[in-house]
Parts: sequence; C-alpha cells; structure tokens
Amino acid sequence: MYNFQNELILRKISSASFIIKTRAIHQLEEQIMQWLSVSTCGAIIYGRARIGKTRAMTSVSRSIKEHYGEEFPVILWDITDHAITEKNFYTSLLMAMGFSQIPRSQIALALKERVLNELILSAYKTPLKKVVIMIDEAWKFSEKDFSWLMDLYNNLSRKDILLTCFLFGTRELKDFKTELKSMGKDQIIGRFMINEFQFYGIKTMKELGLCLLAFDNMTVPTESGDTSILIGDYYFPDREGSTFFKLSQDYWDAFMELRSKYGIVAGDIPMKYFIDSFIFILDKHGRFGEERMYFPSKPEIIECIEESGYGESDDEYELSKHRKNKSNKKHKRY
Repeated sequence: MYNFQNELILRKISSASFIIKTRAIHQLEEQIMQWLSVSTCGAIIYGRARIGKTRAMTSVSRSIKEHYGEEFPVILWDITDHAITEKNFYTSLLMAMGFSQIPRSQIALALKERVLNELILSAYKTPLKKVVIMIDEAWKFSEKDFSWLMDLYNNLSRKDILLTCFLFGTRELKDFKTELKSMGKDQIIGRFMINEFQFYGIKTMKELGLCLLAFDNMTVPTESGDTSILIGDYYFPDREGSTFFKLSQDYWDAFMELRSKYGIVAGDIPMKYFIDSFIFILDKHGRFGEERMYFPSKPEIIECIEESGYGESDDEYELSKHRKNKSNKKHKRY
C-alpha cells in the first residue's frame, strides 16, 4: 500500500542530515573539541567505508557551532576525483564555502585572493580568529593540493588567523600519511596530519541498543501533519508494548550470524547497513508493507540486514590485512 508520508519518513532516515549520535561520534566530538581548544593545526580521521564518517563530520560541525557560536566558520569540503590544478583547487573550495557562481574566466591567482578574503572576513567575525575546514575523502588530495592548502595556512597565519584542517577518509588516508612520511614530506604531516583518530561503527550490543533506543524516541508527523506520533506507533500500531530497544539482542545476534556466514572480518558494524536494514523493516513489515506484522522478530531482522547488502560488505582492506597476518604467522612457524 503506497503512502507518500511513509516515503517522506523513510527518506528522512536515509538522508545525510539524519544523525544518530553513536559512541564513536561522541568520542570524536570530544577529541576535536580538545584539539580546537589547544589550537591544533590539523588531524586525520579515518576508518573503513560506510561506518558513518560523513555523518560524523556533519555532527561535529554542528557541535562546533553550538559551542563557539553560529558565526564560527566551519567549511565542509567534499573531495571528488579531480584534475590537479590550482584553479580547480580554489574553485572547489569556493563552492564548499557556498559560492556557486564562479566565473570560468577567473585565473587561479584571482580565485586564491577571493578565498583568502572570504576566510579572513569569516575569521574576524569571531574573537578566536579561527577557521575550520573539514575535508571528506581527503585521501584524494595530491601532494600539490596539500601545497596549496599549506599556502592558505601560511597566508592566514600572517593575519594571525589559525586554519585547522580535519581530514576524513578511509584507511587509504592513513596509508597516504605513511607514504608522505616515507617521502620525507614532514611539512605536510606536521601541519595537517600529526594527530589521528580511528573512527569505527557499532562495536557492541549496547551501542546497537542505544541506536534502537534513538528510534524508539523518534517522532514523525501524522498524515494530517497537525500532530506527531512515535515512529514505533506509526509503523506498528498493534505492537502492544514492544519496543525497538527490546530487539537489541536479536538484532546483534542477526548481525553476528551473518558476519560468520559471509566471512566478514571487520569487527564493527557499519552504520550504513544498520540504518538501511531498519528502513527495510519499516517499509516491508510496517503497516504500509507487503508483509505487515504486529512487530518484527529475528528472522525478519536477518532478512532485512541481508537486503541492506551487509553480506557483501567484507572490507577488502581488513580482509587483505587478515590474510597477510595469517600468512606471516604461517611463515614464522617454519
């Protein structure tokens, strides 16, 4: 049974703006706040794919503004595959700063001056004279990109403005740091990569339970839009006291069984698969679903987790590391 309100709710849960503050996000926020308080220049935040780093970046940016004020400049910069030119570097940064109309005729020097002027104006709106740039998929940066970033840092420093860059990415980012170190690029590491934080997904049943509790407390508008209702009551009106939190053990066991079935090496559960599996539960077994029921149980959870793609999610980085460790142990025996 199609229902537009149902589709809106499911879209909200899947959107990048929907954030459940996991233990990892809380720890990351505490660490970043500490780094900012001591005027750290930069850090790398890395972890495997689909564990929620991009949402964590959004959550941290909101927390920074809540702590320092809405005027505090925090720029979220998504890096894509790009031609490595100075003009592309400054154009991409300007777009991240919210400027959509950038004349193609402008040369790199003019774009650089515009970026610097905007950053200086933003920094001077707060007494701390700081600017934060959070760079997603930062492992796609080249050595030249980092040289232009360092040039920005130095120019702002001469104006007594501190630029702090938090680099987010998969483990390729950690590998990139190792590569730069082997090449003797200590100026880049010392400026932007000296600090590290390894981000992770859901590690324990308790953490998973807290995520389910967040859904228990989530309200959604009714069809009329005049009132709101708990999401559990909206999708499972006959649940008779059942809660999502009470599914914690079954949900955790379902993930562990599938982890064993598909030979998934990584120990944490990516938030992507948890959120997607929960959406499948609501859409398939809620009151608008084709297989509506009073409340889901372990078999339905397992089915929805598989539909989320978790069975295909073995992290090649973790898997290759696991195989390498096994190989090294085997060779040591002989």
